[in-house]
Amino acid sequence: MFVPVHPPNANLSDAMTKKRFDSILMIAVAVLGFASVTWSASSAQAVDGTELTSRKAIWAPLLPTYQGDSGDSVGFLTDIRGHHRFEGYRTSVEGNFTYAVSDNTEMYGFDAIMRDTWTFGVHDLSAGTGYSQMEWKQEIGDNELDNSYRGALVVAGWETVFGRRPVWVDLRLGLYDLDGKYVGNDGVTTGTNNKFTTTFGVDVKHDITVCGIPGRTVLGIDYLSDYATWDGANMGFDDAVVLKAGFELLLY
Repeated sequence: MFVPVHPPNANLSDAMTKKRFDSILMIAVAVLGFASVTWSASSAQAVDGTELTSRKAIWAPLLPTYQGDSGDSVGFLTDIRGHHRFEGYRTSVEGNFTYAVSDNTEMYGFDAIMRDTWTFGVHDLSAGTGYSQMEWKQEIGDNELDNSYRGALVVAGWETVFGRRPVWVDLRLGLYDLDGKYVGNDGVTTGTNNKFTTTFGVDVKHDITVCGIPGRTVLGIDYLSDYATWDGANMGFDDAVVLKAGFELLLY
């Protein structure tokens, strides 16, 4: 008589799968919620010249397995963004500071970009480049894994109107020098690695008004081609995905 044998990591695998499913489910619910808000919202006019906004969003980094635990988690993201387009010119300058945190992962980032914009009827096309930096930190069981991304960011955008409401599509290509570092809780076990890597991202924004304040819903996804990992003995690399769903409000 044959008795099924479960692999020793079956329970761990099931738990990781369930956690990943829960993360994706929460993002899906958020997407539907924001979509319904957008559908019922009245039109908000895009702000020319100088603009200062702040975003609040659900943040779900789906990271490689770390110390035997799933790297997937769900947390909160906030940022502040500034934009100024010089009057009479197509060139604008942009900058943003981002901070995001979940139960075991923390990230902060900074971008400084120059962008040119071309207008074709109701459509605006833009492209630019600048400096970008992201700092990631994971802590599980007093062990710390850091990923530092520093390099260039290439951006392209398309602004148009659907149903008399402005819609933005922003594309990003990151070209980074990645430094990975692991420090064990004993202070002795350490590891480092380094490589050139790329990231890809897209955000879709839609104008809304919230209590009379102009704002936008924001749905986004980022793909990290490489993210430093630690398998208990050696450093390595794996890919990662980051999901975002939230809104930004005009501060100035």
